[in-house]
Amino acid sequence: MKAHIGLIIVLALALLSWWFQDFLQDTPIITAKKDEHFPDYFMENFTTTNMNKQGQPVYILQAKKMEHFADDDSTDIYQPQIQFKDANGDWSISAQKAQILRDKNIIHLYEKVKVIRLASKTRGPLSIETDYLSINTENKIAQTDKLAHLKTKDFKLDSLGMTFDNRLGILKLKSNVKGNYEPAR
Repeated sequence: MKAHIGLIIVLALALLSWWFQDFLQDTPIITAKKDEHFPDYFMENFTTTNMNKQGQPVYILQAKKMEHFADDDSTDIYQPQIQFKDANGDWSISAQKAQILRDKNIIHLYEKVKVIRLASKTRGPLSIETDYLSINTENKIAQTDKLAHLKTKDFKLDSLGMTFDNRLGILKLKSNVKGNYEPAR
């Protein structure tokens, strides 16, 4: 009788082991994919200030929402407003969306991009409207290959592509330039 009880226990353990192994093979194991573009952190209704080495503000960024993605170290910013502080004149830039990729010094602005340079002692006011603008925050160069509408108190220009170097005060219009010049009276 003891032999039968031992045999029954061994058979029960064997059946239980077989069932458990079969159960584990049928159960899907959930794994996270490393290549998915998923935000690892976000902020809403925020303001951040970027400072130079002397502790002076270079630009102030405000936005409705920011999402950072660890897979490619990119950042998407929604409804950004950027204020650049500069001795040659302050700039105000807004767009529907911005993106900062691995190179943290380049800000890509998309959809209804509006740039306004306020008048300074040496330069008049300037406004630019386009659908895309890339800004290098270190060398202060803004450029686009899209149609850009430029306006000052004296002229209105349309250009397919442009590069603006704020440090040197040089504006290069790339192609298909059309405009009106009406000097202020």
